[in-house]
Amino acid sequence: MIVGGGRWGRTWLSVVVAARGSADGVVLAARSRPDEVRVWADSRAELAGLTVVPTVAEAMLVDRQPQAAIISSRPRDHVRDGMDALGHGLHALVEKPLGVDPESGRTLVAAAQHTKRILAVGTEFAYLPAFHQLSEELAGASADMTLIWDDVENEVRYGATKTRHEETGLLYDLLPHAFSIFRVFVPKADLRIGAAQESPDGGQGWIEFHDDRGGRHEFRCHTKAKARRRLLDIRTESGHVSVDFSGVHGLMTINGQPHALDESMSAMNSTLRLELGAFLSQMMGTADAVVAVGDVSGLLAAQEDLKRTLATAGT
Repeated sequence: MIVGGGRWGRTWLSVVVAARGSADGVVLAARSRPDEVRVWADSRAELAGLTVVPTVAEAMLVDRQPQAAIISSRPRDHVRDGMDALGHGLHALVEKPLGVDPESGRTLVAAAQHTKRILAVGTEFAYLPAFHQLSEELAGASADMTLIWDDVENEVRYGATKTRHEETGLLYDLLPHAFSIFRVFVPKADLRIGAAQESPDGGQGWIEFHDDRGGRHEFRCHTKAKARRRLLDIRTESGHVSVDFSGVHGLMTINGQPHALDESMSAMNSTLRLELGAFLSQMMGTADAVVAVGDVSGLLAAQEDLKRTLATAGT
């Protein structure tokens, strides 16, 4: 089941339908304007068989009951919809941020533990094959990282204008991306926030992370840049590694020289489909997802760090 009929709900719907090969058995719960969503779905041949309902409760009444929910509603509704899904016995993948504040996010973690359901948070880019190839090649190496995240204003992504909801600040909204990407390279390290700044207009931000292995990692973001840019720089004792993932594939370099993606990974060009696969694999007990309940708790701790750091910087 997909919860949310907006841009991200429709994006996740397309990913799920493409992975399954059919919309038959898929339910979309659109609390806002379900009739409008039905008209949209009826106009698309690939969505034949899709069921559109206004609530999670009604989704559970269909002939083939859902086993899992992808929560892609507005951030302010993530906790409500996640609790609703968990309360109906569904595993839940919740789009970032888990909640508009760490406290509300912890209620979801507690509910998942109580119901013994899988809870994951959607971060997408942490599944980029280039990251995982490099993390294996650099395993054990001490590293400092810088992640640059530039967006252009009114950018069109997945067929709709990209917007940030007013209930989440810039850094709070993007923290899950930075945290999960750094986590790929230091999976067992304790990542803590040492400093953070956000511009008064909310258009630019910066976070400095430290890990318990002595690493220092920076995240820089800008929402009104001249061009879209996604770049991870990694500095190790043996040199410099970079991944430019502004496009579909991550373009890797080591010490300034191109570094090829393993051929076995070259077909993995949809980070959302990889994320869906990791979530479903953990549901079925066949593999561990990159971000599961334990890591969700780590993310919430980082969000609390960020909240305290920004509050201190503002005083």
